[in-house]
Amino acid sequence: MSGPDPLDTLGLSLRCGAAELHVVRHADAVPEADESFTIYDDYEAHPLSARGRAQALAVAERFADLGVAAVYASALRRARETADAIAAVAGVEVRTETGLREISIGSTDDSMPLGARLAWLAMVALRDGSWTGIPGTEPSAHVRARILSTLDTIAARHGGERVAVVSHAGAINAALGAIVLSDHDFLFPLANASISVLRIGSGRRLLMSANETAHLGAIPSRARR
Repeated sequence: MSGPDPLDTLGLSLRCGAAELHVVRHADAVPEADESFTIYDDYEAHPLSARGRAQALAVAERFADLGVAAVYASALRRARETADAIAAVAGVEVRTETGLREISIGSTDDSMPLGARLAWLAMVALRDGSWTGIPGTEPSAHVRARILSTLDTIAARHGGERVAVVSHAGAINAALGAIVLSDHDFLFPLANASISVLRIGSGRRLLMSANETAHLGAIPSRARR
């Protein structure tokens, strides 16, 4: 005879009132033809790319049978368009949460082409585990407090339910780093439209899975350089 479920014991099961947050990185918003964006334009206003639209539909289908009670998203367009696809399948409205926004990065070389700038920022994150070496960047403690407070607030509204939460690679990484007690705000590259699952309840946060991408298997990956 099996023993008690540890999730029940810790108050982290749905039946004990915990919330399950499926935290999604937004789908791709970088155009395939980078030459169309030879200087860094307003990436925050970019719609999803063709690849991103396919990813958004694929991740939405992942939620079709999960009984998602709500969908939350950052206000940025790439997050909102990803959330819209999920919400259409779930039959709910998207709720905007400003606390889910991406980390604010300090001033950098705006003359870089879009692809080069994003690659450089990724390199800094992988090398240092954060972007704090860039002057003017949102402090780590502030990022962690902001994103964890937002996730806790969402969880408190949805005890015993599953919800989808669409955010950004940096913000999600910072949350995961805090939950697993890492000093790094950037643990690993999160795939576009990937899912990381959290349980939050009884004053605890538990990482159930990270960077799930099986639902994206039919979408060709970008070639790595």
